[in-house]
Amino acid sequence: MMTQIMAGLKKEWLFIWRSFRFIGMVVIFLGSALLYPIMSAMMRWMSEAFEVMLEDVHDLNSVEAVEDLGVIADMLTLELTYTSSLGMVASGIVIVMIFLMGAAGGEQKKRSIIIPQTAGLTPSGYVLPKFMLYPPMVFVLTLVSAFATNGVCHLVFEQSYSLETVLLTGSLYGILMMFTVCFYLFLGISLARPGLSVLYVFAANTVFNLMLTFAFKVDRFTPWNLTTMADLHVMNLSPDVVTSANMTATVVITLCLCVAFMLLTLFSMVAKRMDNTADEVF
Repeated sequence: MMTQIMAGLKKEWLFIWRSFRFIGMVVIFLGSALLYPIMSAMMRWMSEAFEVMLEDVHDLNSVEAVEDLGVIADMLTLELTYTSSLGMVASGIVIVMIFLMGAAGGEQKKRSIIIPQTAGLTPSGYVLPKFMLYPPMVFVLTLVSAFATNGVCHLVFEQSYSLETVLLTGSLYGILMMFTVCFYLFLGISLARPGLSVLYVFAANTVFNLMLTFAFKVDRFTPWNLTTMADLHVMNLSPDVVTSANMTATVVITLCLCVAFMLLTLFSMVAKRMDNTADEVF
């Protein structure tokens, strides 16, 4: 069992490394994380040029007012830049799912799974390595992107968030990304339709999020509330929603759903007979 899992992990790693998918994922994550800070740096340069023009006014009170306003604007821009960067990273999950199409059902579609099956590969040896590699990888890349964003914000605004805040918010976004990847692996492998599964996951995330938020007024205890909790924590808003108990419960529920997707995928592989024929009639 462990031998098959280790072999599966090696196979999956070689799949994303030799095809340069891993490098593409790193570029997507870091590029999304650094886009807003770079734009904010350009806007800051323009605002500083505007402040220099205002300083030509001889009224000292006006100059002090401009400086105070600049401090407040920097803090607001920092919040907007950081949360927007994390949101941009989260939106990149669609591209990540496209990169993982070969692992999420693509092998079945190309019938390349027939060889490891005849060689004695069990369903657990096929499914478990995927869930052991891809969701944690996405979580780590999201967390690294959060720290990268915070580091660039420190260079641009000369102020940044604490290690605890970055670790918390990056983890919340990362757990949502893990949930999305697990959901995608479940649909892609179970249906053997990785391309359509990308659309299914995107549509399901959008519909469920809007339905729970606006129709049922659920603002906690669902995976889609993790990003909202992270943003509110950054802006110090809604303390009744952003509490340790609420965040812990939401994280536990999300992780349980990830495990459920893994088990459902495994059960689907055990239950169905792999059809490697080309629409032949038996």
